Amino acid sequence: MASPSDHPLADDLDLLRILCCVAWADGEFSAEERGLLDRLVERYVIGAGKDDGTAEVAAEVLAATPEPLEALDALLPRLTGQDDRQLVVKLAYMMIRVGGRRGEESGIDARERVAYRRLVDAVGLPESEVEEAEWAGEEELARHGGLLGVLRSRFAWLPG
Repeated sequence: MASPSDHPLADDLDLLRILCCVAWADGEFSAEERGLLDRLVERYVIGAGKDDGTAEVAAEVLAATPEPLEALDALLPRLTGQDDRQLVVKLAYMMIRVGGRRGEESGIDARERVAYRRLVDAVGLPESEVEEAEWAGEEELARHGGLLGVLRSRFAWLPG
């Protein structure tokens, strides 16, 4: 899979909105999802030198305001390239993984799983590419020590 900085998404705000649609599918935007969103903005938008200051503000607003799942229908067709579609699958997968609830069989909330499946179906990637994107998402989460690592990277004051 190509590096996101090599193939920037046509509109980074669309990407943030897509991720927030998935995160809000269960009716809430958890602290874990917020931490991941902040980290993704830092890495894929600000760190890639593509931000003029609007991405952080947009992330703040989107995390605070429920984004209806129906918004995916308008946003997903805007993804123009294969790399964009793989990136959105990877990041959405990461979002549902950190947003999972205890007690759920897979650790993924059922409503977020439905939103993710809707996203995957809409982007139309072959199953092998979806699996590759999910694997890359798992790897990125693991590199940061899972959820606690993601949060620790954002909130240095958390106990080890």
